[in-house]
Amino acid sequence: MKLKKVISGVLALLGAVVLVACGTAKSESVEFQLFTPGQSDIRNHIEYQGDKMTLLKTTSTVLYTAFGGNSKEDGKQFIAEQGGNQWNGIKGITHDVEYKEDRLIETTSIDLVEVDFDELGKLMPLQTANGKKAEYLSYKLTKENFEKLGMKEVKDGKFEDLK
Repeated sequence: MKLKKVISGVLALLGAVVLVACGTAKSESVEFQLFTPGQSDIRNHIEYQGDKMTLLKTTSTVLYTAFGGNSKEDGKQFIAEQGGNQWNGIKGITHDVEYKEDRLIETTSIDLVEVDFDELGKLMPLQTANGKKAEYLSYKLTKENFEKLGMKEVKDGKFEDLK
């Protein structure tokens, strides 16, 4: 399943860009989108200070037909198979899935100041350059990896819409 690989790839690459360091700077935000017409719309909102990400919010809209489904029940099964329910109940993480007639909308928000990186590491691979415990996610490397995945930076809220 190509969609499963894309979603897994986004999470894996995000986890792979964790670095150990600290920085102070003005808080900024940026948006990225991976749009596949007729299948999915994955949007990432990132808040960061310097190179340190403080918030990652991912909203994935997936048409049921993109994974061979055609109903809300198929969507629930898809989320369960993807391990989506594992995100529930962890401090610093909010996770919600809304099932519409033809699509599901999954929203996962990670407060990277509050989250326990040991718990987060159970959900996605967290690696550091020096092998030490991850303390934050690198904005610079996350941006580079998102671009390698084909994600586009979105300016002025001009997202493509899934129809």
